[in-house]
Amino acid sequence: MSSNLSNFLVDLASDPARMDAFLADPVRILNDSSLTDDEKSAVLTRDGDRIRGALHITPWQAALPQGVTAKRPPTAKGKPKPPPGKPGKNK
Repeated sequence: MSSNLSNFLVDLASDPARMDAFLADPVRILNDSSLTDDEKSAVLTRDGDRIRGALHITPWQAALPQGVTAKRPPTAKGKPKPPPGKPGKNK
């Protein structure tokens, strides 16, 4: 996950004055940030899929309940798939 972009979005969401400044002039706020050009472009689109892509969040990760983390999508039975090359235990 892009911690730079994540931190930018959290700061934006938690600071009303910064959000007001962003809404008034998003290009200036983005240019004052340390975001990459790709991250800035994603934010400017205001497209959730593009922003999740810039954050390196897959759709299945975005759908996980709050507080739940996983590195691999669940299998049909809801259990994470074993890492490649390591045998899984099926019961």
